[in-house]
Amino acid sequence: MLTHLAGPYVVGIDAGGTKTRCVVLTLGGALAGSGTGPGANPNSGGDTAGALTTALREALGDLDRTHILTGVFGIAGAGSAGRPAAVAAARQAWQAVGLRGSPAVVTDIAVAFAAGTSEPKGIVVFSGTGAGAAVINDGTIVQRADGYGWLVGDEGSAVWLGKEAVRAALAAYDGRGSPTLLTDSVPRALLGATVVAEIDAERRRPRRPRALAMAGAPSSSPGGSMPPPTATFATGAGTPIGSGTGTAVLLPESPCPPPGEGPGGPPGNGSCPASGSVPYPASGNGSTGPPGRPGSHGPPGSHGPPGRPGSHGPRGDPGPPGHPEMPGIPPNPRLAQAIIKEVYGRPPAALGRLGPVVAAAAAAGDPVARRITEEAAQWLLRDVDAVRPALSDPCAPVVMHGSVLREGPVAEAVRTGLRDRFAAAPRCAGDGAVGAAGLALRRLGHPLPG
Repeated sequence: MLTHLAGPYVVGIDAGGTKTRCVVLTLGGALAGSGTGPGANPNSGGDTAGALTTALREALGDLDRTHILTGVFGIAGAGSAGRPAAVAAARQAWQAVGLRGSPAVVTDIAVAFAAGTSEPKGIVVFSGTGAGAAVINDGTIVQRADGYGWLVGDEGSAVWLGKEAVRAALAAYDGRGSPTLLTDSVPRALLGATVVAEIDAERRRPRRPRALAMAGAPSSSPGGSMPPPTATFATGAGTPIGSGTGTAVLLPESPCPPPGEGPGGPPGNGSCPASGSVPYPASGNGSTGPPGRPGSHGPPGSHGPPGRPGSHGPRGDPGPPGHPEMPGIPPNPRLAQAIIKEVYGRPPAALGRLGPVVAAAAAAGDPVARRITEEAAQWLLRDVDAVRPALSDPCAPVVMHGSVLREGPVAEAVRTGLRDRFAAAPRCAGDGAVGAAGLALRRLGHPLPG
């Protein structure tokens, strides 16, 4: 806490869906205090007033409250629809820490632009918990595209990337999607490596065969034991194994594996081969597919295209990848259920932590992850194209803001697209809370240096 700097001071807050940042600056732009709080966007499950109070109290520390001149709060969801609630939450937090008056409230989009330039007007394209683009004029949104929240918009955001990553992983688990590194990295990021290892270890435990039927066999033969079996498992129901007066039918503990747990790939519906037939081997390696069975590679007698063992994708699609530690074994379907429980048990904004996971998989050359990041960049550039006509000055600055646009494949693609559209290269935004404090200084006639 930098409490040695003399006031007066201004306060700036950038309250997003995942995190709230607060700074206290002197009139010369020096940092006097900073604090953080949880996400404040009520549309993403945040407690706006509580998050603002937490960050503000930490930033103020033991500073003299009477030296605080004003503040600007940039709050996610503070557009026209959510403005009354955002203003009420800001006033509540302001008064809760002993400050007089009330702060100015703008959207986090406005402070995102101010974090990248001291100019009053220009374009900002942002991608963090939310995503979109807007033309800004002195802290006011002139025109915007998207930024409508995870449920109906925010395409290209970290939450959107996370949602697409989960969808891709689940599609690969159940045979609808293509192979992807996300089947391994998504559960590790969501559940942790320890939980994933425990689920896999449970799957690898061998299943013991058991006697399902006995036909008049005594508990032991006159010699004291049953004769040893002379054949392997039955190839059809009722086929005896062994010899002697009593016969036994030995089958696996689960004669019909549930969907996704067969020795090959995840079957289409979990059905068993007909009585008297030999179970079909895993498709995707040139083997004959079962007639009429969902997920097979062709009609009876045909051979599927070469692919990874255990795959069940349509013709030309290699299907989902095998388990990384057990080649030929499809991804563990129990992981899918664990992922679903985790995703629906947390606020939607929590999916944003998968943004770096998608970026890492794309950087490693994973085609599914690359498709997701390319689509994210296209959405963001489409937002820019939608608001661009409202920008009267073609030389006005263009600012990139948010965790997704700092670095990585989405940032690179958007940066390239902006260079193609505008005369000057885009600027990278800094701390949004500093941008909000800069707006407060500008309103007092003390623009932020630089």
